[in-house]
Amino acid sequence: MRNLLTAAALAASLAGCNQQSGGQTEASSSGFQPPAAPAAAPAAVPAPAAGGFSHVKGEDVFGYYIPNTEVKVGNWRLENISFGLEEDFTAWEGGARDGPSAPIMFDFVDVTSANGENEMGQTTYAKTIRVLPTSYKIGGGDLRFTGKDATLGVVQLDGTVDMAALKRARAAGPGAQETVLRTGLMIGQTPFKNLSFNWFGGD
Repeated sequence: MRNLLTAAALAASLAGCNQQSGGQTEASSSGFQPPAAPAAAPAAVPAPAAGGFSHVKGEDVFGYYIPNTEVKVGNWRLENISFGLEEDFTAWEGGARDGPSAPIMFDFVDVTSANGENEMGQTTYAKTIRVLPTSYKIGGGDLRFTGKDATLGVVQLDGTVDMAALKRARAAGPGAQETVLRTGLMIGQTPFKNLSFNWFGGD
């Protein structure tokens, strides 16, 4: 009989414990309320990628922008960033995107590849990469560009075109050492900070 009473008391005690452990969100008779389990931290929200193509009509940024310091990833060196004419921007933004060129594009050379010389005495290389835009926005001096290449990865630029300096460089003609573009640049996983570019009008 004593064993039966002991077993009953033990069962009642266990039942009371189960009720308390199963109701953690309810306050006890003393007013104490156990803290709720911490919520999982929310996943980091990635920054939205730039999209689309736009330029401010009437702004003439045509020409080749040459880096003042070497920009190189592995064997690949940035030769220039080239900007097209107004009609090139208009055509591209209107959907005419066939062919090997774009109104803004990056040209890289493999400095270990076979090389020669062009009619202007400049070194040319057998292996080159041209990065076309997947998005860009240019106007009022601001410039943003995103492109992608299978070898180099994603190429991103966020900088400023100095329109007054660009005008001076054009007036001075060939050989003008006028900084017209200041920017940061990311090529794949390699960042470049505080880059500057001079302007060249082409042949």
